[in-house]
Amino acid sequence: MSGDDLTVSILREIRDEIRDGFRHVGSRIDATNERLDATNQRLDVTNEQLEVTNQRLAVVETTVKDFAGQHLLLTRFVKNVSDRHDKAIDNLDERVEKLETTSTSVR
Repeated sequence: MSGDDLTVSILREIRDEIRDGFRHVGSRIDATNERLDATNQRLDVTNEQLEVTNQRLAVVETTVKDFAGQHLLLTRFVKNVSDRHDKAIDNLDERVEKLETTSTSVR
């Protein structure tokens, strides 16, 4: 083998190894793309589930806000009723005290 033939042979081997390397890299890129596609599909499913969850949470939030408003109104109502009863009880206490005082003084 002459020097030129040896050089051409070495260059062909280098070229073939580079081609094989690119094929290997290409197949790895294809595999990576497939994994990315699968990941994107899972993310799409997750996003759909999050949308449903967000809708449900919005319903819960509205319900809790409504409940809080009703609770506040009920608390105010109960306090007002309690205050009225306290006044009525104080009034009855005074009347009973007056009656007891008059009944003991009559004897």
